[in-house]
Amino acid sequence: LADYLALNDYEAQMLQARTGLTLEQLAAKVKAMVVTRGGDGAQIYAEGVRHDIPAAPVGEIVDPTGCGDAFRAGLLYGIAQGWDWPTTGRLASLLGAIKIGQRGGQNHAFDRAGLAQQYRQAFADDLPDFA
Repeated sequence: LADYLALNDYEAQMLQARTGLTLEQLAAKVKAMVVTRGGDGAQIYAEGVRHDIPAAPVGEIVDPTGCGDAFRAGLLYGIAQGWDWPTTGRLASLLGAIKIGQRGGQNHAFDRAGLAQQYRQAFADDLPDFA
């Protein structure tokens, strides 16, 4: 009964093995399905379309603890704002990249102006309500 499903690549493989369904078949059961792939970015399946989301550039890999949570925070923000999937996915990717540069699950910080600038540098585009 979920509207959205977010998995890492390992969880996606396990779900496919347990259900016998492909990613596309699983995605057809929800509004959107997100599969994160670490440094290889993510894929968002929505309305029969797969959106390939690039990984945001990372300065230094310090600690992956909490990166999935940071990524999902970006997803939830984009969904709440009504953004399109590519924009939502790129924000999520950027938040994960910011988090991986800090030790601990909640020691990263940013402000709106800095986030908008990092987004612009990473993706050559502006965040809709950050412009």
